[in-house]
Amino acid sequence: MICSATESGEPTMVSSSPIPSLNSVSVAAFPKYDTSVPDIYRYEIWKRDFEKNGPANLNMFWLSSDHTGGPPNAAAQVADNDLAVGKMIDTISHSRYWKDSAIFVVEDDSQAGLDHVDGHRAPIQIISPYARHGVVDNHYYSQITMIRTIEQILGIHPMNQKDSAASPMRGAFTRHADLTPFTALPNRTSLTLGLATQPACGPDEPAPQDPDAAAAPSARVPADKQQVAAQWEAWKARQRLTGPDARPDFANPAQMNHFTWYQAHDWKKPYPGEDKIFAPADVPGAYIPSPEAD
Repeated sequence: MICSATESGEPTMVSSSPIPSLNSVSVAAFPKYDTSVPDIYRYEIWKRDFEKNGPANLNMFWLSSDHTGGPPNAAAQVADNDLAVGKMIDTISHSRYWKDSAIFVVEDDSQAGLDHVDGHRAPIQIISPYARHGVVDNHYYSQITMIRTIEQILGIHPMNQKDSAASPMRGAFTRHADLTPFTALPNRTSLTLGLATQPACGPDEPAPQDPDAAAAPSARVPADKQQVAAQWEAWKARQRLTGPDARPDFANPAQMNHFTWYQAHDWKKPYPGEDKIFAPADVPGAYIPSPEAD
């Protein structure tokens, strides 16, 4: 859903990079980090450029709604992020460029991604006609090995000793292409979930719920949790999540994780390992500085 555009259809937003050389190869209308800008909007900006100019040899995108914290609701933001990624893959895989494409979807870090193996692990998706399907790849990969893989695909030299020493992700690929395109699925969670008033262009209509999946959050705050939810809203207003001064990872990670959990569970379920819903100042670890505080 795109509501912010001029009469000519061109976006009104203009952004730039602090690295001057990037400005000449960037789409100026592609929004930087700002959780008030939906990722589906970023997808539409990219799509217009893709249809007009085709892809460059290397394209990089930041779809930041999965950071959560912004309007309207954590569940809506994750649905927005999923939908934008799915639509981008849909567009590329139905284009004439698909046969020569490899798409890497990765997080910037594994914040709170602790699992049974290691707290530094983060998911990656490799989407390509040449990506292997239905296999378990036990090789050790890192963001540096991903960069090395991209360098080899493009036929360019390593940039430094780290990527020069890294092994490409050969185990994730096959020589036999499967050119089957991907068709994006509609969102089952409303992208305007939690908004008190709907946008001027009207509410989005999510797809029917899957009876076998967990129910989508309602974004309703129970009466006995409205006071603590209001404290979290006041906390959110100080976290530089939106606007021209927005900064990723500015918020304390323990607090952000709690806030996202509470929203995703309609303020009914305590954070894992705890027995109650905390106010922002009472969250364990609330006063540990953000890793981005330097």
